[in-house]
Amino acid sequence: MRRARAVLLAACLLAALPSVAVQTRVWTGSADDLERGETEGVAVSSKGRLFLAPRLEAFGPKTMDDPPAHVWAAVADRAGNLYLGTGPDGRILKLSPSGGQTVLFTVEEPMVTALAVTADGVLLAGTAPEGRIYRIQPDGKGKPWCETGERYVWSLAIGRKEEVYAGTGEQGVVFRVDSTGKATPLFDSDEAHIMTIQVLEDGAILAGGAGRGLLYRIEPDGKALVLHDDDLPEVRAIVPERDGSILAALVASPEPEPRPPAVRIQVAGAEAQAGGAELRSDIEGRAGQPIQGVIEGLPSYREEGGRRLRGKVVRIGRDGTVTELWRSSSEAPYCLGLDGAGRAYFGAGEPARLYRVDPQGEIALLDTLREAQVTGLANARGALVAVTSNPAGAYRLDDDPPGTGTYVSEPYDAGVVARWGSIRWRVEGKAGRVELQTRTGNSADPDGSWSAWSAPLTDPDASPISSPEGRFLQWRARVAGSGPEPTRVAAVTVTFAPRNRPPSARDFRMEGDAASVSGNASFRWSASDPDADPLLAEVQYRRLGTSDWIAGARLELAPKPSETAGNDDPPWREGKAAWDTKIVDEGVYEVRVWLTDQPANPPGEGKEATAELPLPLVVDRAPPRIEARRGKAGVEVTVTDALSAISRLEVVSEGRPLFAARPLDGVCDGRREEFVLSAADAGEPGSKTLRAVDAAGNSAETPIP
Repeated sequence: MRRARAVLLAACLLAALPSVAVQTRVWTGSADDLERGETEGVAVSSKGRLFLAPRLEAFGPKTMDDPPAHVWAAVADRAGNLYLGTGPDGRILKLSPSGGQTVLFTVEEPMVTALAVTADGVLLAGTAPEGRIYRIQPDGKGKPWCETGERYVWSLAIGRKEEVYAGTGEQGVVFRVDSTGKATPLFDSDEAHIMTIQVLEDGAILAGGAGRGLLYRIEPDGKALVLHDDDLPEVRAIVPERDGSILAALVASPEPEPRPPAVRIQVAGAEAQAGGAELRSDIEGRAGQPIQGVIEGLPSYREEGGRRLRGKVVRIGRDGTVTELWRSSSEAPYCLGLDGAGRAYFGAGEPARLYRVDPQGEIALLDTLREAQVTGLANARGALVAVTSNPAGAYRLDDDPPGTGTYVSEPYDAGVVARWGSIRWRVEGKAGRVELQTRTGNSADPDGSWSAWSAPLTDPDASPISSPEGRFLQWRARVAGSGPEPTRVAAVTVTFAPRNRPPSARDFRMEGDAASVSGNASFRWSASDPDADPLLAEVQYRRLGTSDWIAGARLELAPKPSETAGNDDPPWREGKAAWDTKIVDEGVYEVRVWLTDQPANPPGEGKEATAELPLPLVVDRAPPRIEARRGKAGVEVTVTDALSAISRLEVVSEGRPLFAARPLDGVCDGRREEFVLSAADAGEPGSKTLRAVDAAGNSAETPIP
């Protein structure tokens, strides 16, 4: 009869639960996700848009002869020839638009760190570490022209009257150089190095420093104003935009390689020594030498905190307002430049990447090159040229994009094998065509076990995914077309339903310390579900020695507001329920909590879980038995109980307990306990009574004989 009543109660509770279908999840690729994909002729913007990118073609020879390791500076003349200042060979390379490459000049120093071209076609070259400026004629003849007295000439600029300005280090001085090559300090900054300078149309100079990250505006008379003080230590490049704002690229030194914490032990009586003594085992006899090593197994000193900022690009408005446009913890922006239309670009590393800055501040990743860094941008007769290092290379940016481009996303991990629903995307622009394809697999890296690419999908509102079930999904977009409003793809969204995962239960416990009850038994536990499914919880019981579990109490556990599907570490929900034991016979039972997410899943696809080992529970409604008699030592009392432990024996007078007696073995914890009351404690016969209480709360009372 009790079994039938439990089944009926379960049916009623299940009918009362809301009807919940399989939880469909949605994944939308963020801008960071998109940037990790593979592109071929497609740009990725900071707002998550994909569009056909301008083409990059080799400038000069397709393969450079004896390419240098590093290009420190790049500049183009009016004829469109590109000059590269290199190191550590101290050469100046000349690349012609027709594909030629020549060594124009070789300086005495190892590095050519700055270049500028005068109106009459003379090339100026700054060097390091001697801090000279060379004048080189178009035919390649040249010689030292200016001795700055500094170690580094980091930047050169030519003013409206053909005056030359040089940014130097290690003292951070900006020099004005006259036609004879005489260098006169114009401004002595608070920086160790002036890395970049630009001459504005009004004759003022912009100068970016390294050491404190200061950007200066220097008037022709040498008076200076700090336009920006950054938290990154180096202003690597600056470029004035046509609207009067200023773009600045700022960098920090790369993080050192992680290393384990070091240990240094000084042997007693020895003097501390500097240097790298090896860790040795023969401590005795080497007391004059410290012992050094590393502690293996501990986190490196960089692993405990987040990565620090490596670089960023900011825009400083005419009113002084600073807007951060881009930042990265791994990439450093090395150069800035404008194309013929006045659009701004910056190059970064590592790897070598070229970005474009739209007027509204949207950043577009145009291409990732095979070299390590993009270290220079120059305007060659209206065409922007990107110069790379490690190895050296040069690429012309062609505004006319290719007819088609392809983008391949990184694999998305559903966490478990999933059934894939549909894919949606948004198309911006009037001209062009967009189609997507998908493939799925169960390995993190696509391999031969993955499915083939699906047929092209063309409905952006909702194209059903035909790829088979799998844990990972990858999509590929093909974009075609051109025009004044280029086609842009945005907000690619995938829906899917993962295979159901089981819930978890833990910390199942009974409230209070008692292991016996006579009425209600209250329990607590914690539950979680990785799919954020609503859960049905049951406190179940069975008589010791039987096999069938019976529901004693039920509770619905809804997901927490912060709980999201697919969470690998879902929050725990607290459950509490009471079981009325009056419906069962007295005896010893096992009790557990049982969970199921079946209400949120199709028939037969629900999962179950239980907590740890069941809890033993005694259901006891009978009072203990008291036997009392007078003996030589006083009143001898024996208290017994069939099921529960004896909790206490009280001496009561006029309904008020006077004290609790101590059992002979010292602790009340058995189903049989013996006590002895002295004559004084027992009092006169009939004046006091004895009250015994068991662990279930049942009590019995009898007069003291």
